[in-house]
Amino acid sequence: MRLDRERTVVLLAIAVLSYFAIEDIFEDLGLGQSLPEIGLDLLVVVTVLSMLIYIYVLAPLKMRRDNRLLAARNRAQGDDLARLSLVAEAQLHGLSVYIKAQFEDWGLTLAEQDVALLLLKGFSMKEIAYMRQVSERTARQQATRIYEKSELTGRAGLAGFFLEDLLLPSDLR
Repeated sequence: MRLDRERTVVLLAIAVLSYFAIEDIFEDLGLGQSLPEIGLDLLVVVTVLSMLIYIYVLAPLKMRRDNRLLAARNRAQGDDLARLSLVAEAQLHGLSVYIKAQFEDWGLTLAEQDVALLLLKGFSMKEIAYMRQVSERTARQQATRIYEKSELTGRAGLAGFFLEDLLLPSDLR
């Protein structure tokens, strides 16, 4: 609303300026003024009209075109983000399937699989015991059985077992 009011005031001021410049040109012609003076007045009118055309025609067209380009880029980036999100979700699902299959291959019970997953997520023994509603001693015993069945040496070995397959040799550089 304010922008429309400002544009109207600018347009009115330019129109008044143009009117007086054109009036001056006709007056100079009637008085037989020199061509350079009339040319100067004509230059003012042409400049003012050029400013009008730029402000009210060319600049808005450019702005609309730029806005369309930005909107198209935003849509393309949104599409890319959605696609990448689906890829990441599929990869995480694949990792989850791989981890579960490995747990089964090691012969872990369902309880041990739960504990192993919580160990991989970085929870402490106290937190694991609380979440599983067992004693901390039971959680430790299950962790020990996990390490024995997997032939790994602890939490770091368990995490490293799965990370090793995720990291390609070129990722270490």
